[in-house]
Amino acid sequence: MSDKEKYPSELAERFQIRLPPGLRDRIKATAEANGRSMNTEIVSTLEDAYPDPERLAQELSFLDEIDEIQEKLEKIRAAQQQLLLDQGKAQMKETERLIKKADKLLGDTEEDV
Repeated sequence: MSDKEKYPSELAERFQIRLPPGLRDRIKATAEANGRSMNTEIVSTLEDAYPDPERLAQELSFLDEIDEIQEKLEKIRAAQQQLLLDQGKAQMKETERLIKKADKLLGDTEEDV
């Protein structure tokens, strides 16, 4: 039978291990709680303890990209806040101008009375 005809589990490396008393039961209980086999639980635990360096480098690179995006978002938010502030100032100036105009018109009207 060629490697192409074998199941992935038949191609996987096998490793026999001696467990201290009680550890097998703890692994079994954790695997059941997580809804997976003992083998999958053990492999998952080992993957967490010994991450693939290439995958780790990719994840770290991704984190750098996230940081760059976050910096860009902060700049966009600051620019947006500045724009809103400038718009608010312009509205206040226009309101002051209209008040002065109204005061002048009212002043002219009161003099006529």
